[in-house]
Amino acid sequence: MDKAGSQTYIDVLEQITRYAKIEALERSIETLKLGLKDLIEETPNIPTNKT
Repeated sequence: MDKAGSQTYIDVLEQITRYAKIEALERSIETLKLGLKDLIEETPNIPTNKT
């Protein structure tokens, strides 16, 4: 990596930051999916009015 403050250094830091944000979003999505699955499993079957 280049010296602090160089464009290459800044680009690398931006890439690391983007990667960290993507990882956090992926973990959040997985947590939400698991929560939804749990809710669906705990919810009794509710009849619908579909014909």
